[in-house]
Amino acid sequence: MKVEYGQSGDFAMFESALPPSFDGPPPHVHRVYDEAFYVLDGSVRFTLDGKIRDCPAGSCVFIPRGVPHGFDNPADTPAKILVITTPGAIQLVENIYTLMGGDGPPDPDAMVALYARHESEIAVANRS
Repeated sequence: MKVEYGQSGDFAMFESALPPSFDGPPPHVHRVYDEAFYVLDGSVRFTLDGKIRDCPAGSCVFIPRGVPHGFDNPADTPAKILVITTPGAIQLVENIYTLMGGDGPPDPDAMVALYARHESEIAVANRS
């Protein structure tokens, strides 16, 4: 399920499956757009401005622009989320998957540059 980039200038939506023990993206900040996540299945751990919340299916998390955040699936079962955001965010996510598609982890400098092109930044190197 997806509202593609180009269908709307202000709105995008996509469903994402999070595999078991998924580390998620590093904590990051978006300067020009907000995001909302609706947990469709399983449970997802969100870190929002340094606070950790475990969110079961049916939970909704809103992340205003400028707030450091991240998410992961520490469970041994899959989870699924619906991401509601702006078109620029969907391009960022698609480009992240492209960078991660090679052998081994993505180049850290390439990841930092990708976030910067989307008016976003990686907040810290690792998460607790």
